[in-house]
Amino acid sequence: MKILLKRTPELFPALIQQLGKHKIQKMCDFFLVFPAVVIIVVTGFYLVLWRIDPYVRFAHMLWVLGFWMIGTLGMFGFIIPARLKIGSPLPILICALISIAIAIYFTPLSRFTALFTNLPGLILSTATGFFNGMASWLIVFGFRKKIFIP
Repeated sequence: MKILLKRTPELFPALIQQLGKHKIQKMCDFFLVFPAVVIIVVTGFYLVLWRIDPYVRFAHMLWVLGFWMIGTLGMFGFIIPARLKIGSPLPILICALISIAIAIYFTPLSRFTALFTNLPGLILSTATGFFNGMASWLIVFGFRKKIFIP
């Protein structure tokens, strides 16, 4: 199976032509700001409402948020080339669907705590969620920086 995708520099002008700079900027800004808003809101809930097992809940939040971010970015990575008719990157779609399925499956705290029962597991899940989220954030930040030259 051969995936026909143009080189990355050719993708940016086609994307700007199809969607417009303003729409792309809003999408990037939303994706860059939304995770911070989620972390602030959920941390507020920890401080006000959920006083039992705060680290478990924080690790759970990072785990699920990281997989949601990877899945969302992967869906954009599939939809944009398909919409521009420059290819159909099915491996990206499969990875995005797996990531979103993991996020949905582990959204209930009980499923998360059933898998990660000890401190090393919680540390691993926190690191995984953090790196997933940070990788997604850096990809979008780099994409925004390439399109919008200050």
